[in-house]
Amino acid sequence: MDLEAKYGAKSSFYFLALTPGEQDFNYRIEDLEPVLGFISDSGWEVGLHGGHESYNSFEDLREKKLRLEKVLGKEVIGYRNHFLRFKVPNTWELLSKAGFKYDSTFGYPDCPGFRNGMCHPFRPYNFETGTEVEILEIPLVIMDRTLGSYMRLDLENAWGLAKQLIDTVEKCKGVITILWHNTQMQGENLKFYEKLLKYCSEKNAWLTSGENICNFWESQFHS
Repeated sequence: MDLEAKYGAKSSFYFLALTPGEQDFNYRIEDLEPVLGFISDSGWEVGLHGGHESYNSFEDLREKKLRLEKVLGKEVIGYRNHFLRFKVPNTWELLSKAGFKYDSTFGYPDCPGFRNGMCHPFRPYNFETGTEVEILEIPLVIMDRTLGSYMRLDLENAWGLAKQLIDTVEKCKGVITILWHNTQMQGENLKFYEKLLKYCSEKNAWLTSGENICNFWESQFHS
């Protein structure tokens, strides 16, 4: 948060709300109440990071959302699923039904770029029902593990690709979503993240949370 504040940025923190026995469980969300409160009170967003199977279960989405909201003491509107697991259009419909206002899962884990073919948030269209889904998708464009673990790029080539994507979004006056895991906030990976922040800041980009993007987009195009 201190690093982001240096560049006038405020991001979204997506927390898992798993129970013992679920895949990748390693903390109780109730134990993080002071941390969540500090993040939210400081002006950053706290969203839900759905579990491994959450993308396909309304009951699981709803239960985890309510649990996080109880700890946080406020409504949770943003979502991203574990391992970017997603089912079109089902996950959007389930998220909307569960009360989320936006999702930021929609991207490829093994390559960066624009999975939906554009660099702007959008309301998904369900071709099965012939209706627009009541949720905003803010697509994922760059993920740390995509550049390193999947594509195995060195820092120079990773930066070249990231810079190209940022420049493209700037030309299109769009939105670029960057996912940087807490485990990557150290060493060269942390320096790379700061380089992204610095470059976007120098372009006078609005470095903000998914919540703020969602509220802005809805006020401009769906009011």
